[in-house]
Amino acid sequence: MKSSILALFGSSSVALAAVRGFNYGSQGHSHGSFTEQFKIAANLEGANDYTSARLYTMIQEGTTNTPIEAIQAAIDTKTTLLLGLWASIDEAAFQQEITALQTSIQQYGSAFADLVVGISVGSEDLYRISPIGIAADSGYGQSPDVLVKYIDQVRTAIQGTSLASKPIGHVDTWNVYVNSSNAAVIAACDWIGLDEYPYYQTTDENEIGNAKTLFFEAYDKVGAVADGKPIWITEAGWPVSGPTSNLATASVNNAEIFWQEVACELERREVNTWWYILDDSGASPSFGVSENGKPLYNLDCSQSASNTTSSSSVTSAHSTSAGPTASSGSSVVPTGITTASGSASSMATSDATPNPTGASATTLRTGTSTSGQSSSTTSAEGSAFTNGVAPNNQQSMAGIAIGAVLAALVL
Repeated sequence: MKSSILALFGSSSVALAAVRGFNYGSQGHSHGSFTEQFKIAANLEGANDYTSARLYTMIQEGTTNTPIEAIQAAIDTKTTLLLGLWASIDEAAFQQEITALQTSIQQYGSAFADLVVGISVGSEDLYRISPIGIAADSGYGQSPDVLVKYIDQVRTAIQGTSLASKPIGHVDTWNVYVNSSNAAVIAACDWIGLDEYPYYQTTDENEIGNAKTLFFEAYDKVGAVADGKPIWITEAGWPVSGPTSNLATASVNNAEIFWQEVACELERREVNTWWYILDDSGASPSFGVSENGKPLYNLDCSQSASNTTSSSSVTSAHSTSAGPTASSGSSVVPTGITTASGSASSMATSDATPNPTGASATTLRTGTSTSGQSSSTTSAEGSAFTNGVAPNNQQSMAGIAIGAVLAALVL
Protein backbone atom coordinates (compact mmCIF):
# COMPACT_ATOMS: atom_id res chain seq x y z
CA MET A 1 0.00 0.00 0.00
CA LYS A 2 1.43 3.35 0.91
CA SER A 3 4.99 3.77 2.11
CA SER A 4 3.65 5.62 5.11
CA ILE A 5 1.87 2.52 6.42
CA LEU A 6 4.35 1.91 9.25
CA ALA A 7 4.08 5.50 10.39
CA LEU A 8 0.31 5.20 10.23
CA PHE A 9 0.31 2.18 12.50
CA GLY A 10 2.88 3.73 14.78
CA SER A 11 0.74 6.80 15.35
CA SER A 12 -2.17 4.78 16.70
CA SER A 13 -1.31 3.36 20.10
CA VAL A 14 -4.43 1.22 20.15
CA ALA A 15 -3.41 -0.60 16.98
CA LEU A 16 0.06 -1.50 18.28
CA ALA A 17 -1.09 -4.02 20.88
CA ALA A 18 -3.00 -7.16 20.01
CA VAL A 19 -6.72 -6.57 20.23
CA ARG A 20 -9.32 -9.20 21.14
CA GLY A 21 -13.08 -8.92 21.08
CA PHE A 22 -16.37 -10.03 19.59
CA ASN A 23 -18.63 -9.10 16.67
CA TYR A 24 -21.72 -7.05 17.50
CA GLY A 25 -24.65 -6.52 15.17
CA SER A 26 -26.78 -3.40 15.16
CA GLN A 27 -30.17 -5.05 14.87
CA GLY A 28 -32.36 -4.55 17.92
CA HIS A 29 -29.64 -2.90 19.99
CA SER A 30 -29.39 0.50 21.62
CA HIS A 31 -27.02 2.14 24.09
CA GLY A 32 -28.28 0.03 26.99
CA SER A 33 -27.97 -3.36 25.34
CA PHE A 34 -24.60 -2.54 23.79
CA THR A 35 -23.36 -1.45 27.21
CA GLU A 36 -24.57 -4.67 28.80
CA GLN A 37 -22.87 -6.84 26.17
CA PHE A 38 -19.59 -4.94 26.38
CA LYS A 39 -19.53 -5.36 30.16
CA ILE A 40 -20.26 -9.09 29.90
CA ALA A 41 -17.45 -9.55 27.37
CA ALA A 42 -14.96 -7.63 29.49
CA ASN A 43 -15.72 -9.77 32.53
CA LEU A 44 -16.29 -13.12 30.83
CA GLU A 45 -14.66 -15.83 32.92
CA GLY A 46 -11.53 -17.23 31.29
CA ALA A 47 -11.47 -14.84 28.32
CA ASN A 48 -8.33 -12.72 28.33
CA ASP A 49 -9.14 -9.06 27.69
CA TYR A 50 -11.93 -9.43 25.14
CA THR A 51 -12.61 -5.72 25.32
CA SER A 52 -13.03 -4.78 21.68
CA ALA A 53 -16.12 -4.61 19.48
CA ARG A 54 -16.32 -5.07 15.75
CA LEU A 55 -19.24 -3.16 14.19
CA TYR A 56 -20.75 -3.50 10.72
CA THR A 57 -22.31 -0.09 10.28
CA MET A 58 -21.94 3.45 11.58
CA ILE A 59 -25.71 3.99 11.55
CA GLN A 60 -28.09 3.36 14.42
CA GLU A 61 -30.92 1.03 13.45
CA GLY A 62 -34.08 2.83 12.38
CA THR A 63 -32.33 6.10 11.47
CA THR A 64 -30.96 7.59 8.27
CA ASN A 65 -27.49 8.57 9.46
CA THR A 66 -27.52 8.92 13.25
CA PRO A 67 -24.32 7.41 14.71
CA ILE A 68 -24.71 3.93 16.13
CA GLU A 69 -25.26 3.96 19.90
CA ALA A 70 -22.52 1.37 20.35
CA ILE A 71 -20.11 4.32 20.27
CA GLN A 72 -21.40 5.88 23.49
CA ALA A 73 -21.54 2.42 25.06
CA ALA A 74 -17.91 1.87 24.09
CA ILE A 75 -16.89 5.18 25.62
CA ASP A 76 -18.76 4.33 28.81
CA THR A 77 -17.11 0.91 29.10
CA LYS A 78 -13.67 1.69 27.60
CA THR A 79 -14.30 -0.81 24.80
CA THR A 80 -12.11 -0.39 21.73
CA LEU A 81 -13.79 -0.32 18.33
CA LEU A 82 -13.22 -1.73 14.89
CA LEU A 83 -15.60 0.55 13.03
CA GLY A 84 -17.55 -0.70 10.04
CA LEU A 85 -19.18 1.05 7.13
CA TRP A 86 -21.65 -1.15 5.27
CA ALA A 87 -20.62 -1.15 1.61
CA SER A 88 -23.04 -3.46 -0.20
CA ILE A 89 -25.18 -0.45 -0.99
CA ASP A 90 -25.31 2.23 -3.63
CA GLU A 91 -23.46 5.55 -3.59
CA ALA A 92 -26.24 7.56 -1.96
CA ALA A 93 -26.66 5.04 0.85
CA PHE A 94 -22.92 4.80 1.42
CA GLN A 95 -22.76 8.56 1.81
CA GLN A 96 -25.09 8.17 4.79
CA GLU A 97 -22.51 5.83 6.37
CA ILE A 98 -19.85 8.49 5.84
CA THR A 99 -22.14 11.15 7.30
CA ALA A 100 -22.61 9.02 10.42
CA LEU A 101 -18.83 8.55 10.65
CA GLN A 102 -18.18 12.30 10.37
CA THR A 103 -20.91 13.10 12.87
CA SER A 104 -19.38 10.63 15.31
CA ILE A 105 -16.02 12.36 15.05
CA GLN A 106 -17.59 15.74 15.73
CA GLN A 107 -19.96 14.54 18.45
CA TYR A 108 -17.64 12.35 20.52
CA GLY A 109 -14.19 13.84 19.87
CA SER A 110 -11.08 12.29 21.37
CA ALA A 111 -13.06 10.04 23.73
CA PHE A 112 -14.22 8.23 20.59
CA ALA A 113 -11.07 8.51 18.49
CA ASP A 114 -8.83 7.12 21.22
CA LEU A 115 -10.83 3.88 21.21
CA VAL A 116 -10.78 3.27 17.45
CA VAL A 117 -8.49 0.43 16.37
CA GLY A 118 -9.32 0.72 12.69
CA ILE A 119 -12.03 1.23 10.10
CA SER A 120 -13.51 -1.48 7.91
CA VAL A 121 -15.11 -0.61 4.60
CA GLY A 122 -17.48 -3.46 3.80
CA SER A 123 -17.85 -7.04 4.93
CA GLU A 124 -17.89 -10.04 2.57
CA ASP A 125 -19.16 -7.87 -0.26
CA LEU A 126 -17.10 -9.66 -2.90
CA TYR A 127 -18.42 -13.03 -1.81
CA ARG A 128 -21.98 -11.93 -2.38
CA ILE A 129 -21.39 -11.12 -6.06
CA SER A 130 -19.85 -14.53 -6.72
CA PRO A 131 -21.89 -17.38 -8.26
CA ILE A 132 -21.96 -19.07 -4.85
CA GLY A 133 -23.29 -15.96 -3.15
CA ILE A 134 -25.85 -15.38 -5.87
CA ALA A 135 -27.02 -18.98 -5.72
CA ALA A 136 -27.40 -18.61 -1.96
CA ASP A 137 -29.63 -15.55 -2.48
CA SER A 138 -27.25 -13.68 -0.22
CA GLY A 139 -28.27 -10.23 -1.35
CA TYR A 140 -26.67 -7.12 -2.71
CA GLY A 141 -22.86 -7.36 -2.96
CA GLN A 142 -20.23 -5.00 -4.29
CA SER A 143 -17.61 -4.97 -7.05
CA PRO A 144 -13.87 -4.44 -6.43
CA ASP A 145 -13.77 -1.09 -8.20
CA VAL A 146 -16.61 0.33 -6.12
CA LEU A 147 -15.05 -0.96 -2.90
CA VAL A 148 -11.80 0.80 -3.80
CA LYS A 149 -13.75 3.98 -4.48
CA TYR A 150 -15.54 3.71 -1.12
CA ILE A 151 -12.23 3.14 0.68
CA ASP A 152 -10.83 6.28 -0.98
CA GLN A 153 -13.93 8.23 0.06
CA VAL A 154 -13.44 7.18 3.69
CA ARG A 155 -9.79 8.24 3.55
CA THR A 156 -10.87 11.64 2.28
CA ALA A 157 -13.61 11.92 4.93
CA ILE A 158 -11.20 11.39 7.84
CA GLN A 159 -8.39 13.60 6.56
CA GLY A 160 -7.55 16.29 9.08
CA THR A 161 -9.72 14.70 11.78
CA SER A 162 -8.95 12.77 14.95
CA LEU A 163 -9.34 9.54 12.95
CA ALA A 164 -6.86 10.55 10.24
CA SER A 165 -4.21 8.08 11.42
CA LYS A 166 -6.52 5.09 11.79
CA PRO A 167 -5.82 2.18 9.42
CA ILE A 168 -8.50 1.28 6.89
CA GLY A 169 -9.21 -2.22 5.65
CA HIS A 170 -11.79 -4.56 4.15
CA VAL A 171 -13.26 -7.84 5.43
CA ASP A 172 -13.83 -10.89 3.25
CA THR A 173 -12.94 -14.57 2.86
CA TRP A 174 -9.66 -16.11 1.81
CA ASN A 175 -11.04 -17.21 -1.56
CA VAL A 176 -11.66 -13.58 -2.43
CA TYR A 177 -8.20 -12.40 -1.53
CA VAL A 178 -6.31 -15.06 -3.50
CA ASN A 179 -8.29 -14.25 -6.64
CA SER A 180 -6.25 -11.78 -8.68
CA SER A 181 -9.38 -10.00 -9.92
CA ASN A 182 -9.70 -8.54 -6.41
CA ALA A 183 -6.07 -7.45 -6.02
CA ALA A 184 -7.00 -3.77 -6.19
CA VAL A 185 -8.96 -4.10 -2.95
CA ILE A 186 -5.91 -5.49 -1.14
CA ALA A 187 -3.79 -2.69 -2.59
CA ALA A 188 -6.23 -0.08 -1.27
CA CYS A 189 -6.14 -1.45 2.30
CA ASP A 190 -3.82 -0.92 5.25
CA TRP A 191 -4.88 -4.24 6.81
CA ILE A 192 -6.73 -7.32 5.59
CA GLY A 193 -9.75 -8.63 7.50
CA LEU A 194 -10.25 -12.40 7.24
CA ASP A 195 -13.46 -14.29 8.05
CA GLU A 196 -12.69 -18.01 8.32
CA TYR A 197 -14.98 -20.89 9.37
CA PRO A 198 -13.71 -24.46 8.80
CA TYR A 199 -17.17 -25.63 9.91
CA TYR A 200 -18.49 -24.50 6.53
CA GLN A 201 -15.67 -25.94 4.41
CA THR A 202 -17.86 -28.78 3.25
CA THR A 203 -15.66 -30.03 0.41
CA ASP A 204 -12.72 -30.45 2.77
CA GLU A 205 -12.16 -32.91 5.59
CA ASN A 206 -13.58 -30.41 8.06
CA GLU A 207 -13.98 -32.50 11.19
CA ILE A 208 -12.87 -30.75 14.36
CA GLY A 209 -9.57 -32.65 14.36
CA ASN A 210 -8.62 -30.93 11.09
CA ALA A 211 -10.19 -27.54 11.81
CA LYS A 212 -7.04 -25.84 13.06
CA THR A 213 -5.11 -26.98 10.00
CA LEU A 214 -7.80 -25.66 7.64
CA PHE A 215 -7.95 -22.36 9.51
CA PHE A 216 -4.24 -21.61 9.36
CA GLU A 217 -3.94 -22.85 5.79
CA ALA A 218 -6.49 -20.17 4.86
CA TYR A 219 -4.59 -17.63 6.94
CA ASP A 220 -1.36 -18.46 5.11
CA LYS A 221 -3.00 -18.27 1.69
CA VAL A 222 -4.09 -14.74 2.44
CA GLY A 223 -0.65 -13.97 3.82
CA ALA A 224 0.88 -15.01 0.52
CA VAL A 225 -1.00 -12.26 -1.34
CA ALA A 226 -1.26 -9.62 1.39
CA ASP A 227 1.87 -7.72 0.36
CA GLY A 228 3.13 -7.68 3.94
CA LYS A 229 0.00 -6.07 5.33
CA PRO A 230 -1.34 -7.22 8.71
CA ILE A 231 -4.08 -9.86 8.64
CA TRP A 232 -6.76 -9.33 11.26
CA ILE A 233 -9.14 -12.17 12.08
CA THR A 234 -12.49 -10.43 11.91
CA GLU A 235 -14.66 -13.54 12.28
CA ALA A 236 -14.05 -17.09 13.41
CA GLY A 237 -15.92 -19.58 15.53
CA TRP A 238 -17.40 -23.06 15.88
CA PRO A 239 -21.08 -23.70 16.70
CA VAL A 240 -22.14 -25.17 20.03
CA SER A 241 -25.32 -26.51 18.42
CA GLY A 242 -26.83 -26.91 14.98
CA PRO A 243 -26.69 -29.21 11.97
CA THR A 244 -23.72 -31.31 10.92
CA SER A 245 -21.78 -29.60 8.12
CA ASN A 246 -20.12 -32.34 6.08
CA LEU A 247 -17.78 -33.86 8.72
CA ALA A 248 -18.10 -30.92 11.12
CA THR A 249 -20.26 -31.54 14.17
CA ALA A 250 -21.71 -28.67 16.16
CA SER A 251 -21.21 -29.21 19.89
CA VAL A 252 -20.03 -27.46 23.02
CA ASN A 253 -17.04 -29.79 23.20
CA ASN A 254 -15.96 -29.09 19.62
CA ALA A 255 -16.47 -25.34 20.09
CA GLU A 256 -14.13 -25.51 23.08
CA ILE A 257 -11.53 -27.44 21.07
CA PHE A 258 -11.69 -24.85 18.29
CA TRP A 259 -11.33 -22.01 20.79
CA GLN A 260 -8.38 -23.66 22.53
CA GLU A 261 -6.61 -24.50 19.26
CA VAL A 262 -7.41 -21.39 17.21
CA ALA A 263 -8.40 -18.48 19.47
CA CYS A 264 -5.62 -19.32 21.91
CA GLU A 265 -3.07 -19.68 19.12
CA LEU A 266 -4.09 -16.29 17.72
CA GLU A 267 -3.73 -14.85 21.20
CA ARG A 268 -0.20 -16.25 21.47
CA ARG A 269 0.70 -14.77 18.09
CA GLU A 270 -0.82 -11.42 19.11
CA VAL A 271 -3.07 -11.27 16.09
CA ASN A 272 -5.98 -8.83 16.28
CA THR A 273 -9.06 -11.05 16.60
CA TRP A 274 -12.81 -10.52 16.82
CA TRP A 275 -14.57 -13.82 17.55
CA TYR A 276 -18.01 -14.79 16.38
CA ILE A 277 -19.88 -14.37 18.73
CA LEU A 278 -20.53 -13.45 22.39
CA ASP A 279 -24.12 -14.72 22.64
CA ASP A 280 -26.03 -16.48 19.89
CA SER A 281 -28.97 -17.88 21.84
CA GLY A 282 -31.79 -19.17 19.66
CA ALA A 283 -29.82 -19.32 16.42
CA SER A 284 -29.15 -22.52 14.48
CA PRO A 285 -26.32 -23.08 14.15
CA SER A 286 -25.47 -21.19 17.34
CA PHE A 287 -21.93 -19.86 17.66
CA GLY A 288 -22.22 -18.13 21.02
CA VAL A 289 -19.44 -18.61 23.55
CA SER A 290 -21.70 -17.54 26.41
CA GLU A 291 -25.30 -17.51 27.55
CA ASN A 292 -26.80 -15.25 30.22
CA GLY A 293 -23.34 -13.84 30.86
CA LYS A 294 -21.73 -17.21 31.58
CA PRO A 295 -19.21 -19.00 29.33
CA LEU A 296 -20.47 -22.21 27.73
CA TYR A 297 -17.00 -23.74 27.79
CA ASN A 298 -13.44 -23.12 28.97
CA LEU A 299 -12.08 -19.87 27.49
CA ASP A 300 -8.85 -19.88 29.47
CA CYS A 301 -5.84 -20.06 27.13
CA SER A 302 -3.21 -20.40 29.85
CA GLN A 303 -3.16 -24.20 29.61
CA SER A 304 -3.20 -24.45 25.82
CA ALA A 305 -0.22 -26.05 24.17
CA SER A 306 2.18 -23.47 22.80
CA ASN A 307 3.58 -25.43 19.88
CA THR A 308 0.71 -26.86 17.88
CA THR A 309 1.41 -25.91 14.29
CA SER A 310 4.53 -25.79 12.18
CA SER A 311 5.88 -22.42 11.18
CA SER A 312 5.94 -20.78 7.80
CA SER A 313 7.61 -17.65 6.54
CA VAL A 314 4.29 -16.30 5.31
CA THR A 315 2.30 -15.78 8.47
CA SER A 316 4.88 -14.18 10.71
CA ALA A 317 4.74 -10.96 8.72
CA HIS A 318 1.02 -10.62 9.12
CA SER A 319 0.50 -10.80 12.86
CA THR A 320 0.03 -7.63 14.85
CA SER A 321 3.43 -8.44 16.36
CA ALA A 322 5.97 -11.20 15.97
CA GLY A 323 5.02 -14.68 17.10
CA PRO A 324 4.84 -18.31 16.03
CA THR A 325 3.63 -18.92 12.51
CA ALA A 326 1.29 -21.43 10.93
CA SER A 327 1.80 -24.03 8.28
CA SER A 328 1.87 -22.66 4.78
CA GLY A 329 -0.84 -23.38 2.28
CA SER A 330 -1.30 -22.99 -1.44
CA SER A 331 -2.47 -19.62 -2.70
CA VAL A 332 -4.62 -21.14 -5.41
CA VAL A 333 -8.42 -21.08 -5.44
CA PRO A 334 -9.74 -24.61 -4.71
CA THR A 335 -10.16 -26.89 -7.68
CA GLY A 336 -13.67 -27.07 -9.05
CA ILE A 337 -14.66 -23.58 -7.97
CA THR A 338 -14.71 -20.87 -10.58
CA THR A 339 -16.23 -17.62 -9.37
CA ALA A 340 -16.21 -14.04 -10.50
CA SER A 341 -14.42 -13.07 -7.31
CA GLY A 342 -13.16 -16.41 -6.14
CA SER A 343 -15.06 -15.92 -2.94
CA ALA A 344 -17.04 -17.80 -0.41
CA SER A 345 -17.88 -16.62 3.01
CA SER A 346 -19.31 -17.24 6.40
CA MET A 347 -21.92 -15.30 8.24
CA ALA A 348 -24.55 -15.87 10.86
CA THR A 349 -26.78 -14.03 13.20
CA SER A 350 -28.18 -14.30 16.66
CA ASP A 351 -31.63 -14.25 15.13
CA ALA A 352 -31.43 -16.18 11.92
CA THR A 353 -34.95 -15.51 10.72
CA PRO A 354 -35.19 -16.57 7.08
CA ASN A 355 -36.28 -14.04 4.51
CA PRO A 356 -36.35 -15.59 1.06
CA THR A 357 -37.38 -12.34 -0.55
CA GLY A 358 -34.06 -10.68 0.29
CA ALA A 359 -35.80 -7.47 1.29
CA SER A 360 -33.74 -4.69 2.76
CA ALA A 361 -33.47 -4.22 6.51
CA THR A 362 -34.13 -7.91 6.88
CA THR A 363 -33.05 -10.30 9.57
CA LEU A 364 -31.79 -12.67 6.91
CA ARG A 365 -28.11 -13.36 7.10
CA THR A 366 -25.68 -15.01 4.76
CA GLY A 367 -23.26 -17.73 5.58
CA THR A 368 -20.95 -19.69 3.36
CA SER A 369 -17.98 -21.90 3.16
CA THR A 370 -14.69 -20.17 3.57
CA SER A 371 -12.98 -22.63 1.28
CA GLY A 372 -15.11 -21.93 -1.74
CA GLN A 373 -17.60 -24.66 -1.15
CA SER A 374 -21.07 -24.32 0.17
CA SER A 375 -22.92 -21.34 1.38
CA SER A 376 -26.20 -20.19 2.77
CA THR A 377 -28.14 -17.29 4.06
CA THR A 378 -29.01 -16.18 7.56
CA SER A 379 -28.81 -12.45 8.02
CA ALA A 380 -25.78 -11.31 9.99
CA GLU A 381 -24.44 -8.09 8.66
CA GLY A 382 -27.73 -7.19 7.21
CA SER A 383 -26.57 -8.96 4.09
CA ALA A 384 -29.88 -9.44 2.35
CA PHE A 385 -30.24 -5.98 0.92
CA THR A 386 -31.61 -5.30 -2.47
CA ASN A 387 -31.26 -2.36 -4.82
CA GLY A 388 -28.56 -0.83 -2.66
CA VAL A 389 -30.91 0.03 0.17
CA ALA A 390 -29.06 0.73 3.39
CA PRO A 391 -29.75 -1.87 6.08
CA ASN A 392 -30.98 -1.30 9.58
CA ASN A 393 -29.46 -4.53 10.84
CA GLN A 394 -25.86 -5.41 10.23
CA GLN A 395 -24.37 -8.30 12.20
CA SER A 396 -21.98 -11.14 11.56
CA MET A 397 -22.22 -14.59 10.54
CA ALA A 398 -21.83 -18.13 9.74
CA GLY A 399 -25.03 -19.21 8.05
CA ILE A 400 -26.43 -22.61 7.16
CA ALA A 401 -24.75 -24.40 4.25
CA ILE A 402 -26.87 -24.93 1.16
CA GLY A 403 -25.93 -28.47 0.29
CA ALA A 404 -27.64 -28.97 -3.03
CA VAL A 405 -26.64 -25.62 -4.45
CA LEU A 406 -23.08 -26.06 -3.28
CA ALA A 407 -22.75 -29.58 -4.55
CA ALA A 408 -23.94 -28.43 -7.96
CA LEU A 409 -21.48 -25.56 -7.98
CA VAL A 410 -18.56 -27.70 -6.92
CA LEU A 411 -19.34 -30.31 -9.55
